[in-house]
Amino acid sequence: MRNSGRAVARILVVLGFGFLATTAWAAGYARPELLIETEELAKIVNQPNVRLVDAVDPAGYQRAHIPGAVNVFYVDLAKLDERKKSGHPLSNADAERIFGEAGIDNNTQVVVYDGGEGPSASGVWFVLDFFGHKNVKVLNGGFRKWLKEGRPVTQDVPVVEKKRFLAKEHPAKVITRASVEKSLRAKDAVIVDTRSFNEYIGKDVRPGASRGGHIPGAVHLEWTKFSDKVNTFKTAEQLEKALKQRGIDKNTKVVTYCQTGIGRSTDMALAMRLIGYDNVVEYTGSWEEWSADPRLPIEK
Repeated sequence: MRNSGRAVARILVVLGFGFLATTAWAAGYARPELLIETEELAKIVNQPNVRLVDAVDPAGYQRAHIPGAVNVFYVDLAKLDERKKSGHPLSNADAERIFGEAGIDNNTQVVVYDGGEGPSASGVWFVLDFFGHKNVKVLNGGFRKWLKEGRPVTQDVPVVEKKRFLAKEHPAKVITRASVEKSLRAKDAVIVDTRSFNEYIGKDVRPGASRGGHIPGAVHLEWTKFSDKVNTFKTAEQLEKALKQRGIDKNTKVVTYCQTGIGRSTDMALAMRLIGYDNVVEYTGSWEEWSADPRLPIEK
């Protein structure tokens, strides 16, 4: 199947549709609908049921953004108290307020993007997916690719009509600290640290972390391994190779974590979902929670 997809992509190039060869469909993904290319977004951005979400910090949004985009800063979707209590990224009430004020209801087609770095957009995607919103696409390459192609940008903030977003949480997509500890004892999952190598070995202790190091037994697979030099996701074949090098296949139970549980680890979750690897859960408390408890063991 993968070889036939490549053959079709080559035919499209010959016919003059070379841009299609870089799309999610041509990259061999099991779920190409999770991504959208800049060419596709340009065609639908003004449609009434499309809500474009800029996931970067408010200052970056104010400097420039894609016309029509609203700002939902992904960091605001990671409430530590809620993550420690239930494993949920934030409460149902907060999710309904934030997304409703952004003009999103349960039928809205959401397209989310960031500066091109990846984690911000995947964080918003993950939270929407956790609360049951299935119609979400991530802009492949983000704002950086959009800007590089000379497409329009603005500083204008759109006026959006508030909508009713009904949050329906899916707790099976996340895991609590207590469950991570059980997995460590049972050795029934591969725990993956998606932070930088210096964070993993304890040399880089970032704000919010109480100690340096990593969860005992966690393998290191930095989130940057999932994108290429132009900040788009690598092909399915490349993603599968990176995962298999860490002993991960479709049947492997995977627990991902980063600093906050919303960002770098969700980028890995998105990459896995793209290629049909569904046995992945987010440790939403992540290193912020684990490192703060002196009773919990760490490795460096």
